[in-house]
Amino acid sequence: MRILKGYSKQERKELEEAKDNGFLSAITLINGIGGDDGDCHALSEKYCREYTNENNQLAKDIADFYCGNAKFPEQKYYVQLIKNNDGSYLNRNKLNTFLTLDGCRLAQNYQTEFTEQEIKDIDPRYMAFAVPVEADDE
Repeated sequence: MRILKGYSKQERKELEEAKDNGFLSAITLINGIGGDDGDCHALSEKYCREYTNENNQLAKDIADFYCGNAKFPEQKYYVQLIKNNDGSYLNRNKLNTFLTLDGCRLAQNYQTEFTEQEIKDIDPRYMAFAVPVEADDE
């Protein structure tokens, strides 16, 4: 499965909504974007500001997304158990899976960013303390 990167939140939202309840096929969506369809303003702007090779990549991304061969990266979260306390982030040791509290900095043997499913697998009640990690490329 290919991971789609380089999309703004609005572009991602438009592509997800187009697939779920807007455009019946990838070709219809690509034609709508090229024709500056009003429902996909952010995707149309992306198309207009990119060069031919990047437009080809955009079309491939859309086709792969529609076919289930590509997806957006999953949202990652920190779990901060005490608000405004920099030492209260959940950390999981990658070697033995023990859980500790510490900062949210990246450390070689510790995981500090978790997907929603990883948090629920540890303890579903921790979702109340989940803080979204901001993506660098958006």
